[in-house]
Amino acid sequence: MNIKERKKNWSNYWKSNSIDSCSQGVKSTDSEIDTFWKDTAKSLNKDSQVLDLCTGRGDVVDKMISAQESAGKDISHYTGVDLSEIPSELAMSRFKSHAQRVNLNYGTSVAALPYDDNKFDLVTSQFGIEYAVSKDSLIEIFRVLKNEGKLRLVIHHQNSILTKVAKEERSHIEYLIDESNFFDLAQKLIPVFAKLRNPANAEKLNKDQEAISLRSLFNNASKGILDRAAKSNHPDALKEVLSFTEGLFRVAREQGVKPAKDELSKYIDELKQSKVRMQELIDCAFTEEDIKGLEQQVNQLGHKIVKTSELTSKSYIVAWGLEIS
Repeated sequence: MNIKERKKNWSNYWKSNSIDSCSQGVKSTDSEIDTFWKDTAKSLNKDSQVLDLCTGRGDVVDKMISAQESAGKDISHYTGVDLSEIPSELAMSRFKSHAQRVNLNYGTSVAALPYDDNKFDLVTSQFGIEYAVSKDSLIEIFRVLKNEGKLRLVIHHQNSILTKVAKEERSHIEYLIDESNFFDLAQKLIPVFAKLRNPANAEKLNKDQEAISLRSLFNNASKGILDRAAKSNHPDALKEVLSFTEGLFRVAREQGVKPAKDELSKYIDELKQSKVRMQELIDCAFTEEDIKGLEQQVNQLGHKIVKTSELTSKSYIVAWGLEIS
């Protein structure tokens, strides 16, 4: 995926309620990710300048502010950047009480940060920098980081539960779009359900052999999805699609054919975009060898990785945690 495509995909993701099952991952309050950011916040004060890379809707900024508030400390200055184009008011709505301390800049590449040299005491990123790591981006990050500053990162782990979920979810989406005829049948059933806007058509449809055949084929396709879900460790995407079609046919009954077909088309597009994000996550997740490769790049630029840890949640690996100085 090129930068333009990635920007569009992630912009759509952050603007919408994503259908990715693994997008929420393991709730950080149940994991060492939460502890990682609490520990990170301990060194900050009200004058500290913090830059969060690939910030999305500002989750890391929110965690750090919460940690400072819980510790009874004054809030630092936070800047977040992301390549995605997200309406700032959408992301800033969670920071209304700290609007003077938080600034989120979208449409901003990690490889071209619009900030002065030696500006930030701390640079952070959670599940983001691994998508953009390169020599150019590292040079740019270290340029804006103060000489005594730190870079604290949470990045995807090749053996994490999140990566495993992504692999299974990608497989489910491929099944739904490429192997199953589920969506084709749903498309054909939309006009059938739309006829039910007129209650008088109900009895006619019960005798319509074509409609009866379509419903039978759709029920069989639905059973195939349920059977697949029963064998899956992570069946959320499969369960979600069955729930979606229930609502889809309700739209057809209440609003007619076009709104329902538009809804289906939009949903399929979202699934396709989700598949791309799942593949990117899998491709960008770091192995131990990738960590060593990053360490070599960092060393060549005059810095070093001082801490590397596998962050866990309930015995599952969820991420790598890195500190670079």
